[in-house]
Amino acid sequence: MADSLPILAAEEREWEEGQGDQPDAKFSELPPPYSEHESLQEQASIRSSPELRVYGVRWYILVVFGLLACHQCVVWNTWGPIESGAQFAFTWPDSTVPMFANWGTIMFLLSVLPLSKLVEVDLRKTVLLVSGFVALGTVLRCGRKFINNPTIFLISCHACAILNGISGVTVMAAPPLISSTWFPSSERTTATAIGQAFNALGNGVAMLLGPALIHYQPGNGTNITQHFTALQPSTSNSSQSKEQVQDDIDTYMAVLAAVAVAIFGLFIVYFPSKPPHPPSPSSAVERTEFISGIKALLNNKDALLACFAYSIALGVMGAWMSVMVNQVRPLGYTDQQIGMMGLASVLSQCIMGMLFGYMADHLRHKMKLTLLVLLVVATGGFTWLMLMCLPGSGFPHTIVRLYLAIIVATGATCSCAPLFFEMTVELAYPVSESTVAGFLTAMGNMVGMFFLLLFFIPALSSGTCMWMSYSLVASTAIAIPATALVREQYNRSNVDEVALNT
Repeated sequence: MADSLPILAAEEREWEEGQGDQPDAKFSELPPPYSEHESLQEQASIRSSPELRVYGVRWYILVVFGLLACHQCVVWNTWGPIESGAQFAFTWPDSTVPMFANWGTIMFLLSVLPLSKLVEVDLRKTVLLVSGFVALGTVLRCGRKFINNPTIFLISCHACAILNGISGVTVMAAPPLISSTWFPSSERTTATAIGQAFNALGNGVAMLLGPALIHYQPGNGTNITQHFTALQPSTSNSSQSKEQVQDDIDTYMAVLAAVAVAIFGLFIVYFPSKPPHPPSPSSAVERTEFISGIKALLNNKDALLACFAYSIALGVMGAWMSVMVNQVRPLGYTDQQIGMMGLASVLSQCIMGMLFGYMADHLRHKMKLTLLVLLVVATGGFTWLMLMCLPGSGFPHTIVRLYLAIIVATGATCSCAPLFFEMTVELAYPVSESTVAGFLTAMGNMVGMFFLLLFFIPALSSGTCMWMSYSLVASTAIAIPATALVREQYNRSNVDEVALNT
């Protein structure tokens, strides 16, 4: 019988001898089981019960940052909706406007590491820096009339695209950090979803604002690249001169610069890095050092699976949105109609993203299930769109059906973004939220870049471009098993729940 007893370590024997008949005393000294990733120091800091307080100013912080996120996207999409007018006014080659957009991806990948690190150190200084970049870049484009040199103006436009592209890292990586720093656990996913919805809304604003201010139409009287003719006076190319279109573009540049400077001013006046007291126990825990956090992410199988699912689904869809005209135009629809489909898609993404973010906050520990449902719906929507685009498929298309398929599929896919961000943060905790968000968005940008590079293959850039539809269906379909394999863990939320219940 004695041989069946467990062998105690020397330290345990000494402890038992000193405690006598008080076995409960040892148990009371054990730290609570928060997470296997937490250090004893972090657990001790939670047990110290820091004063928690939720500040009403958190919504102001979120809205002001959202304005920057929205305007950064407007500046990124300055030239796409007015491409034909810009080419007429400045005789730019076809590659110029796409290059302005490409700077966003290029600079994101080049600056993601330093800016992800910087935002961990000081959120206020980082936001001041990137909002200053946006303001400086937009102001640089306002000097065309005074310098009257087309080459210098072109260089200033590239400089603006580069500076604005750098700011994209913070715009995408900061929302989860802001939600964790300022919002209680019951509002974190909602706050992340709102921050990302502001950025998506910028695409819609650019689609409306640019054509409303640049009154250009080709000589045949139809507006090819500007989608919203209802906002424009009935003019033809014969009544316009380059100088008139250039003046309209100058006005547009001035409007964007004024808004950028005003937003920069708001950050100067008031935008603290964090509140005086944390809103939740997990907010008070010091996060893993940046390099160690990257290593922890790369060694976390579940976080990598979530990152893969996010990047393949959101990366392909995001890139497809910028070239969806190539998919729908062969069906016989005008660019104006396709542009309205794009605007409806953007609005659905904003509304559905915030709705499902709110639902995730109130359906505790159901992120994985919600993601799987959204991905299944998105796959069904993209399959429907593919069948309508496929010649001879037997699925007739109408403009109403196309609207429904695009709205449902893109809205469901975009709604996954804040959930993937928050779920990956939970899986990787205590890795910093900004590190996780920067990692996710970098991977998504790489997928989008590879998708767009396929257009350099002549056989893929002509005809019905059905490979685009196949890619959409495959991207969300592949994300389903990857998400299903994730072992759902709520390390950060468990810290909050245990600390608040003790």
